[in-house]
Amino acid sequence: MPPKKNIAALTSRIQAETAADEWMPYIREWLVCAILDPKQHRDIGKVLAQASEIVSSQKLSEAAGRPLKLVVGESFDSRTDDDKPVVRAQHKFRMGDWHFETTRRNSKKNEDTNGTGHVAYRATEFDVCTIMVPGPHFGVTGSYIRCIPTTALLNPKKPDQLVTTINAKTRNTYDNADKTLEVIKQLYQTPPSLQD
Repeated sequence: MPPKKNIAALTSRIQAETAADEWMPYIREWLVCAILDPKQHRDIGKVLAQASEIVSSQKLSEAAGRPLKLVVGESFDSRTDDDKPVVRAQHKFRMGDWHFETTRRNSKKNEDTNGTGHVAYRATEFDVCTIMVPGPHFGVTGSYIRCIPTTALLNPKKPDQLVTTINAKTRNTYDNADKTLEVIKQLYQTPPSLQD
């Protein structure tokens, strides 16, 4: 088998844009078909997850009045990018249930976080979870975010971990614009109390 090449190191911006443009008609066709077929609605979130992180970060940055930077290879998806205390966010795209399991594999490293068959986040991995709810027909127009601090997601039986499903009581508390603004103000506009 030939050795793998580092495609990113060999690709220019123009080449990357050309490749993306080649895929766009196929992605668009799949998405249109998925939107029209309720059986595929669950899969839409999987396809739009990465793009929704960009939308969520933009909405969060605008509401917080602080710049955010998307990150890769961390347990969080974005972080503040200024000289104030760092706030880390995990972004989720959700249409119905606000499930919260990770896509991590069961491993020796994660064996203590797998009590339900899902690997749970550790309580120290990020500071806030944003839930992006798409607009009508899964569009960006009319979409909104909700913010839940990790302190509200602690697993009462394992306080070093977060829950794997956001229960109805927590969702009812945080699924409104006023509470989201309150969380943003608390975390992004005042110094966090549990951070360095």
